[in-house]
Amino acid sequence: MQYKFSQLSELDSAILFVWARSEGENDYSNLNLDFDIATLAAEEGFKGKIGQEYVVRALSKPTGKIILVGVGTDSDLKKGSARKAGVLAIRSAKKLRATTIAISTLDGFEDEIIEGLELGNYHFDKYLTKDEDAFDGVKNVELLFAKTTAIDHPQIMAGAINYARDLVNLAPNDLYPESLAASAQEVAKFGNLECKIFDEKELEEKGFNLIMAVGKGSIHQPRLIHLTYKPQGPVTHVVGFVGKGVTFDTGGYNIKPGASMMNMHCDMGGSAAVLGAAKAIAELRPDNVEVHFIVPSAENAIANNAFKPNDIFRGYGGKTVEIHNTDAEGRLILADALAYAQEQGVETLIDLATLTGAAVVALGEYTTGLFSNDDDLVARLQYAGDASGEDLWRMPLTERLDELIDTPFADMKNVGPRWGGAITAALFLKRWVNLDAWAHLDIAGPAFTESEDPLGPKGGTGHCVATLVRFVEGLSKED
Repeated sequence: MQYKFSQLSELDSAILFVWARSEGENDYSNLNLDFDIATLAAEEGFKGKIGQEYVVRALSKPTGKIILVGVGTDSDLKKGSARKAGVLAIRSAKKLRATTIAISTLDGFEDEIIEGLELGNYHFDKYLTKDEDAFDGVKNVELLFAKTTAIDHPQIMAGAINYARDLVNLAPNDLYPESLAASAQEVAKFGNLECKIFDEKELEEKGFNLIMAVGKGSIHQPRLIHLTYKPQGPVTHVVGFVGKGVTFDTGGYNIKPGASMMNMHCDMGGSAAVLGAAKAIAELRPDNVEVHFIVPSAENAIANNAFKPNDIFRGYGGKTVEIHNTDAEGRLILADALAYAQEQGVETLIDLATLTGAAVVALGEYTTGLFSNDDDLVARLQYAGDASGEDLWRMPLTERLDELIDTPFADMKNVGPRWGGAITAALFLKRWVNLDAWAHLDIAGPAFTESEDPLGPKGGTGHCVATLVRFVEGLSKED
């Protein structure tokens, strides 16, 4: 969308954000209306609560329709309601087929509003045959803000989230390891990032045997993607983000039931978050922090050469793994990538993956399971998540469960018992990490939504892109 600062003019719609406060605290005087909109809204039960909206047609200029959107109380605003209000505002405008709108000010929350507008205007229609009268969304936004308000940061952030959404929403016949690598190369070229792509020959030669094991059964061969951002000045922090990139997961020989195989193109949500963060960081150019974006990518298919239960492989980190379930493949490719990431000199390492259904059972569909060996890193990630409107909940790394992934035939097996499945998966990854600051984010629940939610439509959510970016920005501002 195109933005400009202006006074209220002749528009399709004007949108005002309303607090859930006592009567008279919301000011509508700048609308120059010939009726009492506050009284009309109150009569219809509009109280400014989160998620409430009220639409009225103005019979006189300057606007055609006026939309009141509730943001709740001051406490609600501090919890991210302004971002959700921005989404609701743009959805209301789209229902009215408004192409140009005006947005009222909400002092101190302008960034969240603009981010919400951009997220709410997102739609994925790549595979739809468009009607001639199809509505393409809002094109122009007039901001009734102070002209000092910067709009580039929220636009960049929302653009990166929407890019991640696009990746997840692509059909699996269009997104596979090679095409994911091609998209990463475009991000690198656009953002002037260093880029290295390992193809199947290099992966085999260098000993990335776990990535190769997962991907060798598919016609689409595995890739390891490595983008690097380096600031112009001195580097005081070196961070690594590793995202699981299983572009489709059949479960392998431990095949998933038919219903469970639907939407398994979203099993690369971790890689989408990492590449989305790369796109944003490349544009925002934070100081002092070098960031490595690493994506192991494979398609878990079934063929005569696919890996099998009881196979044993030596991973890139030197340890051996006995396969007990071919549907526990994500942790295998992450293990190789985590070992590789540590060779890049990272001091802090964070991996993201749609890893376990057990995390969804424990936390529901909207919360990320956060596992870490470092309290300070947990606090930083939770702070970044809160600022982004993304819910991260710390989970335990229960030591007694670690022995449940032991096997007499290899250094470890790739799956534990049913109980505590999200924890044993995290403990498996922990065995490949030799750093004091590591975190694992299990985003199996919030990476994909089956229906419209307060921040976006059905499909990929771009979850954790904003958290990763704000985490880096937090490190950058310290120095």
